[in-house]
This record gives sequence, structure tokens and C-alpha cells, in this order.
Amino acid sequence: MMDLPSHGDALPPPEHHRVNEADLDYAHEPAWIESNFLVHCPKPFNAEPPLPPLIHAGEITPIDIFFKRNHGPIPDISLIHHQVYIGLQQSSQQQHDKESSPPVCWKTLSMQDIMTRWPKVTVTATLQCAGNRRDGLAAVKEVKGVIWQSGAISTATWAGPRLCDILNDVADIPKEDFHRMVRDFHVSFGADDHVHEDACYGSSIPLRKAMDPYGDVILAYEMNGEPLTREHGYPIRVIVPGYIGARSVKFLQKIVIQPEESTSFFQRRDYKILDPTIDNENDEKAWESTASLGEMNIQCVICTPTEQEVIHSSEPVVVKGYAISGGGRGIYRVEVSVDCGQTWEPVDKLEQTPDKNSGMFWTWAIWEKTVPRITHSTEIIARAYDSSGNMQPEHPIWNFRGVMNNAWARVHVLQVPQNRM
Repeated sequence: MMDLPSHGDALPPPEHHRVNEADLDYAHEPAWIESNFLVHCPKPFNAEPPLPPLIHAGEITPIDIFFKRNHGPIPDISLIHHQVYIGLQQSSQQQHDKESSPPVCWKTLSMQDIMTRWPKVTVTATLQCAGNRRDGLAAVKEVKGVIWQSGAISTATWAGPRLCDILNDVADIPKEDFHRMVRDFHVSFGADDHVHEDACYGSSIPLRKAMDPYGDVILAYEMNGEPLTREHGYPIRVIVPGYIGARSVKFLQKIVIQPEESTSFFQRRDYKILDPTIDNENDEKAWESTASLGEMNIQCVICTPTEQEVIHSSEPVVVKGYAISGGGRGIYRVEVSVDCGQTWEPVDKLEQTPDKNSGMFWTWAIWEKTVPRITHSTEIIARAYDSSGNMQPEHPIWNFRGVMNNAWARVHVLQVPQNRM
């Protein structure tokens, strides 16, 4: 551990109050190049890049085409004045007086603390919205959420201190309870923002993930070698590699080690795969009995050619895409079919880079397959396998929230020889 000055007990973080959706202030949004994106919702701004520029950019996604996921106005936070509050709550709400919240012992860190007192590490990780490819589920039945296509995913090199280093030095986890708490507790994150569903955005992960030095959870203040931009969480955000993007909380203000998951709307009543019998008529009692999403599932997408593309060429067709799995699992095979799934061939090129420290696969695999000239309209299909043998389902498995769609990727294309143009 580092020899740090004692911070002592601090006042609790500022209290957030829920704001009505009509009262959210979008007057100070940052500027972005909207032509770079397919905009699904302007307020809050939710947009994804078209697939061809996304895949042609390679392993690392440039910031100007990195997908945008927001739940409310983007705050304008001062780096100098911003503080991160770290708390330890040892008793659950059930064990405490129901009239009040369990006590939390708070410590505070300035951005200067976070940027200078612990080693800065870099982690290259892919973030994917749990709703990526929601359009495939919406085609089956009505779903709740932004109707993302297949571009709600991007990869960056993030930099900042490891969360486990900070918690080991600041959180004061009792030595006699350390192993039990790491095994059973959670670490919740709260943002310094406003959203209409709750007082602020919040989420949590198991404490064992946060404390694992090979889990690579960091508090990032840089993205692709530059300070975070406002829309990506400035001045500081959590990066939880291998998990759905919802757990990588932006505009971080509060970290609490606690016996239970976060009570935030986004942990308890969102980002869950509800029973297929549940819809908007009967979902009220289903949320609490359904597990919160953590690790991503296996995913594979065809980026080029695109759906309904007419290829004006007599040459073989190059098919490109990405594949990824959660939990640091590597992609060991991607297969492509050009005859509607009757026969399959492995791709020609499959590139995925493990993390230099942990050896885990936190990034997507970029793949490529050259197929013979297509003589008629056809359906190209791709599917992936990860290092645990996980496979994709052939067809979408519908759920009301429209999350984790990872059915076989399909695009319909027509190749027209140049001499027929």
C-alpha cells in the first residue's frame, strides 16, 4: 500500500434530487458532428456510427465516431473543484432501522489526488451498450428502449488508476472481514448528473470484480491519450472491462462498498433479461426477481457489406465485422455462410489483442472473410465462438427490455457484375 495522508471522515456527497423529464436542461450540450452518426434521440443524445466507418477505423475507435449513450443532459463539471466520495456501508437496509439509511463512512478524493497518488495504467477495452442490436428484437415484438442497430459499440484505450488500488488504500475495509466482503459485497457508483428515471445515474458491480487486479477496473480520466470529453464522462468515469456499458458509469461522483447491489433504477429496474412472457402490461413485479446484467454475452456482427447493399463488382466480396465476448473471454472462431446457413467456412483473418497486464481479452476481435463472387441475391450470415465454447443462437430471443440480442448476424446483398451496369 502507498503511504497516504489520512483523509479522515468527510461530509457525505451532495444530495441529488430527481428532476422531471420536462425540466431537464439541454441548453449546454457539447457540439458533435451529427453527420458521423445515426441519431436515434437528440435529447438525451443517443447515436451510433454507421458500421463501415466503425470497422474501417480498426481496433481503436476514434473519439469523433465513438457511439454516444446518454440518459440526460451532459453535465459541465469543473476538474479543479470536482470530488469523488468513497464510502463503506457495512450493514444492509434490512439489518438497519427502516426509518433511516444504513450509516456510511465517507472519504473524499480530489481529481488531483486521483491523477497523482496512484499509478496510471492503460486498459484497452470495448464498451458495448446492452441494447446493441435492439432493432432485431423490435422486429419480433415491441421493446422498451432506444432502437439501436449494430453500432452501439466502440473501443478505446482508457487511462487512470486501478479501482482496487484506491479502495485498498482509502476504503478502510476491515482486515477481519476483507475476504467475506470481497466475496459477497458490491461496489456502487453514482454520477454527478441528472436523469429523469432517478435522482442521478447509478449502477454497481460485484466487489470481487472491482478488487481483482486482473479485472482491470479503472477510474479513467483519459481516452485515446486525451482527457475525457464531456459526452464520454469528463472529468472521470469508471471503466469495467468485459461488462455491459451500463456499468461503466460516467461523471463519477460517488463510490460505495455495500452489502447489496445499487438501488439505482438502472440496476434494479433496467438492464435485465425479463422472462419472454413479460411485457409492458405485466412487468411491474418482474424486475426484482430478475438478475441484473453484468458480463457481456458472445456477439458477432457483419459490418460490410451492409444490409440490402448492391455490390457493383465482378470481384470476390470482402466481408468484415467484429466479434466480442464478456468476462475477458477470447474469440477463437468466426464462421461465415453465403448460402443461407447451409455450409460454413472459418474467416480468413481474426485479430484480437489481450491486455498486456492481465492477459484478458477486453477488446473486440476484428475479422475478415473473402468470399467468391455472388451470382445472385443472397443472405450472408456470421457467427462466433468464444474460449468457453459459448455460441450464438440462430434466431433472436425476445425480451421486453430488448437487451443482449446476439442472434446470428445476417445481411442480404446483391452483386451486380460491372458489365451489367
